[in-house]
Amino acid sequence: MSDEFKLPDIGEGLAEGEIVKWLVAVGDTVAEDQPLVEVMTDKATVEIPSPRAGTVVELSAAEGDVVQIGATILVFGDGGAADDGAVAADTADTAAVTPDDLEQAREAARAERDAVEAASTDAADTGHKPWEAPALPGGAVAPAARRLATELGVDVGDVTGSGSGGLVTKDDVRAFADDTAPAPKPAAEPAGVVEPEPKPEPESESEPEPELEPESEPEPEPAVEIVEPLATPSTAADGDEERVALRGLRRTIAERMVIATTTVPHYTYVEEVDMTEVVALRQEAKAKAVDRGIKLTYLPFIIRALVLTLKDHPYLNASLDEDAGEIVLKRYYNVGVATATDRGLMVPVVRGADGMDLFDLAAEITRLSDGARDGKIALEDLQGGTFTITSTGNIGGFLATPVINVPEVAILAVTAIRERPVVRDGQIVIRHMLNLSLSCDHRVVDGAVAALFVRDLVKLLEDPKLQLLAIL
Repeated sequence: MSDEFKLPDIGEGLAEGEIVKWLVAVGDTVAEDQPLVEVMTDKATVEIPSPRAGTVVELSAAEGDVVQIGATILVFGDGGAADDGAVAADTADTAAVTPDDLEQAREAARAERDAVEAASTDAADTGHKPWEAPALPGGAVAPAARRLATELGVDVGDVTGSGSGGLVTKDDVRAFADDTAPAPKPAAEPAGVVEPEPKPEPESESEPEPELEPESEPEPEPAVEIVEPLATPSTAADGDEERVALRGLRRTIAERMVIATTTVPHYTYVEEVDMTEVVALRQEAKAKAVDRGIKLTYLPFIIRALVLTLKDHPYLNASLDEDAGEIVLKRYYNVGVATATDRGLMVPVVRGADGMDLFDLAAEITRLSDGARDGKIALEDLQGGTFTITSTGNIGGFLATPVINVPEVAILAVTAIRERPVVRDGQIVIRHMLNLSLSCDHRVVDGAVAALFVRDLVKLLEDPKLQLLAIL
């Protein structure tokens, strides 16, 4: 008997997932909990385990397909005659299946899988990301072939595939492009050199024609006609455009940013903070961090001060339940750390940040950011945030107006720490200065509340020993 395996709901109400890579093939015998497929959701790439032992008799979705939660992606059998019939059921409901027929069907499926994997490897070698492949028309197309088609301006729907099962490969795209390429154009004149139309020979070669004689000057319009072909603007057919499908993480970011900016009344409060003491403290602590194999950045110091400040300002660590008409004040502190990845911005969450010391925070931040960039982070590490911090300190910047990570009600942006002159006790001195930018949801957080929050945060950062005392 066959058994359909449907794409399960794998967290936070996700509606669909993209099949990144099959880890099994038709005819394979799998064990319970054996990984079957890699699926990229809106937030991460996860491996889906097998819910049972059995034989794979059908893969119902191809690599690169985006499938809905609850859709059938694989069919199991128990390895008996009924399974063999399932492989060849397309020809007749009651057709007899010989062992040779079954083996041929399995070999064809494996060959197609190998061809797709080989094409995906080619794409990886060129630095191309499979999830960035444009959704071009056509049948079965290797990811690398889609990429090449975009670069060459080829419609893959017009290309005949020579791979297993009619798979369109890179060689097919190249051959099609060569066959349909227009004849080469004559070499263009060097840029900036325009030869005017030849003038009639003057009566005397020794007497050059006066430059300013109206009757001897070429008309303005013919001069434009001569220049115009040499400065023809590029068109999409020349390969100057690339279309990338808006899906997966990129689409989720777009949707969430629209919701955040159209439904939440943002405002941003900016203040500067003297980080000189934190800079010195980090320098002292770096040796101990290295001994523990930990990379100690400034973020752990900022998050530690942030959590202590949130405890005294609960309306910043909250969410708004519009349906119930309630503000939800949260007594747990899960700090999201915005992380740039090849696929877009992700926000892994440091859970229970209030119970961690500086080294714990540093180790957890490294674990989460590495997982996000590798695309292997667990879904639970992306859920449950109560407040978000975003940093461009390693890039630069002076201030920002960050967009709130809904349903949270505030987000803090930190930029680069720079040495600059400031006045202390009537004297100009050089200090390590940093700007903080706090964006808030004005429905929940008033401007005065935000200002008091930042004031107390600045105190903890400018005098970090107060963090040990946990007082202001």
